[in-house]
Amino acid sequence: MSDDTGNDTGSKQPPLSNEELELGMGREITRRDFLNTVALGTGAALLGTAAPAARGQPTPVGAAPAAAAGRTIDPWTGPAGVGDYARANGNTWDVVTAGHGIRDNLYERSIAVAPATGEIYDLVVVGGGFSGVASAYFYLKDGGAGRTVLILDNNGLMGGEAKRNEFIVRGQRLIGPQGSNDTDAPRPSEGWRGEMWRDLGLPTDFEYGSMRSDRQAMLFGRDNFIHQVWADDFENHGFFYDEPTPHFVRNPWGHNLEGTPYSPEVRRDLLRWHNEPVEKWKGDHDSLKKYLDSMTYEQYLTNVRKLRPEVARYADPLLSASIGLGSDVLSAYAAFYDEFPGFTGLSPSGILFIREHKMANVPENFHSFPGGNDGIMRCIVKGLIPDAIEGSAQFAEIHNGRIRFDALDRPNAPVRMRTGATVVRLVHDADGHEPATVTYAREGNLHTVRGRAVIWAAANWTAKHAIQQLPDEYRTAMSEFPRAPMLVANVALDNWRFLYKLGYTACSWRGGFGFTCNLRPNMHVGDYHPVLDPDQPNILTFYVPFNQYGSSLADQGKTARARLFGTSYREYETQILQQMTKMFSAGGFDAKRDVSGIVLNRWGHAYITPGPGFYAGRDGKPAPSDVLRRPHGALMFAHSELAGNQNWVEASTEGRRAAHQALDMVKQA
Repeated sequence: MSDDTGNDTGSKQPPLSNEELELGMGREITRRDFLNTVALGTGAALLGTAAPAARGQPTPVGAAPAAAAGRTIDPWTGPAGVGDYARANGNTWDVVTAGHGIRDNLYERSIAVAPATGEIYDLVVVGGGFSGVASAYFYLKDGGAGRTVLILDNNGLMGGEAKRNEFIVRGQRLIGPQGSNDTDAPRPSEGWRGEMWRDLGLPTDFEYGSMRSDRQAMLFGRDNFIHQVWADDFENHGFFYDEPTPHFVRNPWGHNLEGTPYSPEVRRDLLRWHNEPVEKWKGDHDSLKKYLDSMTYEQYLTNVRKLRPEVARYADPLLSASIGLGSDVLSAYAAFYDEFPGFTGLSPSGILFIREHKMANVPENFHSFPGGNDGIMRCIVKGLIPDAIEGSAQFAEIHNGRIRFDALDRPNAPVRMRTGATVVRLVHDADGHEPATVTYAREGNLHTVRGRAVIWAAANWTAKHAIQQLPDEYRTAMSEFPRAPMLVANVALDNWRFLYKLGYTACSWRGGFGFTCNLRPNMHVGDYHPVLDPDQPNILTFYVPFNQYGSSLADQGKTARARLFGTSYREYETQILQQMTKMFSAGGFDAKRDVSGIVLNRWGHAYITPGPGFYAGRDGKPAPSDVLRRPHGALMFAHSELAGNQNWVEASTEGRRAAHQALDMVKQA
């Protein structure tokens, strides 16, 4: 129950502060269809602990019909939006605790007596992200009909980080990305990628909403990353500074950082970093990789390019949002591979994307589907299991159709996808003569299945605990894949007139919650046709990294996860609304009026964080990825982290390679 302030009096939550009430966190939503963002926090550190007792608190006032019908809202996870994806926004608490159960050996006593399902498959895939579903796709496509595949995914919904959040605001459906976000749409002639794109029915023509002719013209980044550094020079990009007094500077990079509070010396070096070409590398790409992988990005910037340390500190959150942590710990080759500034002209194989950091230079084939790369993921799933998504094989119907959960795991189907299944033990025959035994936890119970081949497409931080009988070389390699978290917050706006008045579609800052947010233009897909207008609903998206300058790479990842998992929904909601109020109040922003809902997507192990030596190896030893790309009996590895820089293309590349290895193993048996 709630009192007349909207506070939940049926739980042990502290009452809302006056500031939280001013931010609209206790109000009853009457004209909006989305879940109320009332106080849901616990204030407890959740990392490594049992789920808090407060998780069973009553449904908040103003909750959506599904919640009002009896579904409680987790005070740590918070509201999850509407639609199919409301069951899986990021790493939910159930997923977190199941994963930590592997680490903490909670399943050891029960594994030996786990009942066998009696199922045996030609291929068992562990992990339902891009590398997992791509491995299944290529195994069947290139191996021919008659084979059987089981995909086990620990989340409540397939897709890994390629999932969406859905809102309904004033009757308008809105879709935003949970994680994996952008792609360049390949041409049919572009090798296996082009062939895959065509075969799955992905579009080659795209339509975006545009502003009415009587509105001021504005540029929008099509995704939530491009404006950060690769195309940060456009007039609708504002940089907010607290000093000397709070103010915005319009398009600072397009105006040589004029009006920014940086000293003349720092400004000069930032512009050198951003714009200045370097001497071309005289060796081949392998020698360049080895050279750049011998140092951190900060060492490259300060020692090689002779730039001031402030340049590396400016780059830290940008690099962290793209690769997980900052320039003080990540390999310079990781930054080069991801086309960060500082390398222009160094090698023809790098900096191919955008050379002048202008939004007008973004390639025409660069796109972001409404839910990010879930548009691609849904097509792969539909290709594997035709009944998995209602409707035809036309892209618009695949994108907009409801998921048919009953079709994902049907007996006797050639491909089955079992969600909510966390693999806790894998026992396999190193010679590949006997099927592997895979034990997984699902809904509190353990089960076993068998696979003639297994592709491990989940992260190595679980593999090193779950896989038995591994040679020391493999186990050592698995320990060299440190991970860092990411938080993606989608804020459903009733309107964005406050941004229109300020003249911005993307904003950046340092200090406070996150470091950047932006609006995307609305891609039109079938009957998904949101209007692009400041008086209409839209989604403001924050990608929030957790870089922490000064400590070791491994310690930064651990500390970052503790922060991500130890912060309640209520605390994050407060921080988001405070940040928006500070930046946007000059444009008339009112949190009570303009914010319709907030969904958090916590990704505890979002990124592999490659330090020096990750790509080229250390002390004359092979790189850890090179070790794990070698099959071990009937076991193959395919997670995108093997590439060091994670995206759907790299993930699919690893999945394709593992699928072919599995097929080769079958031929040799």
